[in-house]
Order: sequence, then C-alpha cells, then structure tokens
Amino acid sequence: MGFWQILILVAIGVIVIVAAYYLISTLFGDSSKMDTQMRSMMSSRATARYSSSFTGAAKKHTDQPGQLNNVMSEGKVEHTTSSKLTIRKKLKFASWKISPATYRAAQVAISIFAITIVHLKFNLLIQLISLLIGPIFMGWLLNRSIQKRFLAFDADYPQMLLSLVGLLKTGMNPITALDAAAKGLEDQSAVRQEIQLMIERLRFGVSEEKSIGSFGEDIFHPEIELFVQALLLSRRVGGNLSDTLDRLAKQVRKRQYFRNSAMAAVGMQRGSIWLILGLLGGLEGFLYFTYPKAVVGAWEDPIGWQVWQVAVVLILLGIFWIRQVTKLKI
Repeated sequence: MGFWQILILVAIGVIVIVAAYYLISTLFGDSSKMDTQMRSMMSSRATARYSSSFTGAAKKHTDQPGQLNNVMSEGKVEHTTSSKLTIRKKLKFASWKISPATYRAAQVAISIFAITIVHLKFNLLIQLISLLIGPIFMGWLLNRSIQKRFLAFDADYPQMLLSLVGLLKTGMNPITALDAAAKGLEDQSAVRQEIQLMIERLRFGVSEEKSIGSFGEDIFHPEIELFVQALLLSRRVGGNLSDTLDRLAKQVRKRQYFRNSAMAAVGMQRGSIWLILGLLGGLEGFLYFTYPKAVVGAWEDPIGWQVWQVAVVLILLGIFWIRQVTKLKI
C-alpha cells in the first residue's frame, strides 16, 4: 500500500472518529445536558417561533389604530401535515442536533472509510456493497433513536391518560389536571417532560392553543395528535373531555398490547435466524480446528476465496431481507 493510500486512510479514519464522537456526545449525553437542551429548545420556540409572528405583525400595524384583529390573525400558526418522513423530520424525532447535510456527510465518510478498507482484499462486488454501509449504519442508528424515544414516551402515555381522566372527572381544569398527572410520573419520564414544557410555554405567555399544539411535536407517536386535537376542541367548544380521553386511553393500551405481541413473535423469528447462523459458524469453527487446510486452503485458492466472498454477501443480504420483512411499523 502506497504512501498516499495510507495518508488518505488515516485522514478518513480521523474524520470518522470525530463524527462518531460528535454523534455519541449528541445522542448519549447526560440527563442534565438533555434538560438544558430541552429548556433551550423550549425558550427558542417561545421567543422565535411564536413571538416573532406577533412582534412582526405589531411592527407592521403600530401606526394603524384599530387593527388589533389583523395583528392577532397574522400571529396564528399555519398547521401543515405531511405523512412523508424526510431526513429533517427523522432527525427531529430522534432529537439529533445535527443538520441533514451533516447526516449525509457522515454517511459518505463511513462509506468511503469502508471501501478504503475493503478494496485491499475483497473483490469488486463486496467493494460496491461496502458503499452501502454508510447509509445502512446511519439509517439504523437514526431509526434506533426514534424507536427509543417512542418507547420511552409510550411506556407512560396510557398511564398519564388514565390519571388525567380520573382527575377530570373530579372537576379539575384540564391544564391543572395535566400538571397533576405529570407529577405522578418519574422525573425522567418523557411524558412528564413534554407536559412540563407545555406548561412552561404557557407561563412564558405563549397562547394556550399553540402550547397545546406543540405537545409531543418531536416524538413520532401516532396517538399524540389525537390527544392534542381532543384537548384543543374541548377548549374551543367544550364537551365531555374525560369520555374522549378514556376511549383514547383504551385505544392506546390495545395498540400497545398488539405491538408488544407482534414484537415478541417477530423476535422469535429473528432469533431462529441468528441461531441458524450461529450453528453454521460453529460448524465452520469446528472444521477449522479439526482440519485447518479445508478452510485456510479455500482462502488461499483464488476460486475458493471468491466463493467465500459470494457466500458472505448472500448471508448479509439474507439478514438484511429478514430484517426488512419483519420490520414493524410504529
């Protein structure tokens, strides 16, 4: 291997190490750092996203008396929903404090590092496949973060809804009942943190509609929007909120039960695949210790080495296909 190849390899290694350190420090920081980030996120939303619309409209209409209604109408937030999960949305749901460009750069850096290592020994097919390591690894890490935050929220969400229903039936105000229900959860609970953020937005002067509408906006959970809409409608037109939330709590618990059952069934199927691969690896190891030439000789023979590489590629493709087939939609 020449001097320039070694230099490029070292440079790529440094880039990957720096990117990995940045990602790990961003994703797995301590709780105090996470609390600070949540507070800064909340304050930035309160000052930039919500207040800017009112201040901008106020500056525009300061010299025009009798146009307070125009100011308030311009301050309303336009809610646009889209079912397509873009990279920006996934980064938001995973709570990664990086831009999509940084995410793409990390994918490219990992792929370049992988192909630099692979091309030293393996054939062209594996070199081409190694280019997919960056997108696959970063996508797996991103989806894992989204799933982790979803499970952390979903663990306490039904309990919070049931507690809220009980408090509402006693005649308590919805916001006060939400605060009381959140205090019954653990300090590190994701549901409690979201409720506290919503209440602090109200204390900062953000309107009730916008504060409620921002509840759980960075968590990918299908039942959050139903809870937000039910709470907003009850504040606008009234109605029996406790019955609505009671039905929602039952729906959340049923979906949670079916999801856990499906994950258990899928886990058994995935476990059987890993067991088969473990047996194959064990047999290969047994053959290596009993008759090493049968294994080492295949590595040294050009045709045998190509067969080994094709077999490894087929195994990896099989694992990837099994994971895609058994992937559960949240």
